[in-house]
Amino acid sequence: ELDREIRAEYNITITVTDMGIPRLKTEHNITVLVSDVNDNAPAFTQTSYTLSVREDNSPALHFGSVRATDRDAGANAQVTYSLLPPLDAHVPLASLVSINPDNGHLFALRSLDYEALRAFEFRVGAADRGSPALSSQELVRVLVADDNDNAPFVLYPLQNASAPCTELVPRAAEAGYLVTKVVAVDGDSGQNAWLSYQLLKATEPGLFGVWAHNGEVRTARLLSERDAAKHRLLVLVKDNGEPPLSASVTLHVLLVDGFS
Repeated sequence: ELDREIRAEYNITITVTDMGIPRLKTEHNITVLVSDVNDNAPAFTQTSYTLSVREDNSPALHFGSVRATDRDAGANAQVTYSLLPPLDAHVPLASLVSINPDNGHLFALRSLDYEALRAFEFRVGAADRGSPALSSQELVRVLVADDNDNAPFVLYPLQNASAPCTELVPRAAEAGYLVTKVVAVDGDSGQNAWLSYQLLKATEPGLFGVWAHNGEVRTARLLSERDAAKHRLLVLVKDNGEPPLSASVTLHVLLVDGFS
């Protein structure tokens, strides 16, 4: 049985000898070329593909490639790539990705948003141009990398200009008394969502402090009758992205002699 992919060419020597004395002979060399039939499907160079795209990418970004080879020859070895129907009907693949049919280059058709779509999968087909054509398919997984595109959002205290929230602090409070806690969230992930808190401005510097990692606002010292009754604090909430994004919140504090 001949297999072109194992051996494509045979060299045969035919020798003709007469029976005379002395014997005379003639040799003739024949080269046999084994013609190809389409008996090999394209094979991808990887068993699966995991690619990464950073969110907020520019449309038509080339983010990766797939590649398949075919052991046949000629048109039987020419590979064409295509996107197969998505496994998940909820993934709008036609608006997310395109593929160059000639070289397997993959392109993001639009800007991706990590907060809306963190990962998706699709299948790529590779078909040769034989008759009948043979094909194979492989799974591609795309991970959307987070970018620091969301600033911190302050949940508490609510910033209502018409009715600002006022925190009451007894004048008898000890140093370290918990006045309130600034609560904020960040829509990003990882270090882009790590928040730190900082007191930017205060009516009376040194009277209050903000804990950097949890947003707790505490008294920094004992209060006295000489301290003003009303205080305004400006707190900065900053994430750990590069570059960092931030938000600010204003706190109103009222010193009272006692709670009623």
